[in-house]
Amino acid sequence: YWLEHGTPGNKIVVGIPTFARTWKLTADSQISGVPPIVTEGAGLEGPHTAIPGLLSYAEVCARLTESSVGRLRRVSDPSKKYGSYAYQPYDSNTGKEGIWIGYEEPDTAGNKASYAKAKGLGGVAIWDLSTDDFRGTCTGDKYPIVKAAKYKL
Repeated sequence: YWLEHGTPGNKIVVGIPTFARTWKLTADSQISGVPPIVTEGAGLEGPHTAIPGLLSYAEVCARLTESSVGRLRRVSDPSKKYGSYAYQPYDSNTGKEGIWIGYEEPDTAGNKASYAKAKGLGGVAIWDLSTDDFRGTCTGDKYPIVKAAKYKL
């Protein structure tokens, strides 16, 4: 949009978050999980971030693999329209609210960095180091989102 409307590429910086945003799903949210979706406020906080509606990348990885959290449906976006997200629908049998999580993955961070380089943009901005997987618990690689962006620049 900005390039098409005359903004010089070197004035544009692409943001790459290392955190996720979460939202509560209700009976009105339906079961598809596909954006846009009806939500009811911020989702629960994670043990590291301790902020409602915010998870670090490592906390997202843990929720994608922990069976105690419930079954999250992970969705990759080949259209590159919505980005990566995961969700667990509202359970109409128990009344348990669901959760919707939008997050950045190393692959999508690398794609953004490649795009910035190919278009001659001003660069990328990483938000922030403390919410990337600094211990390497997801894949065994420390700072996977930052590294994915770095290697594509």
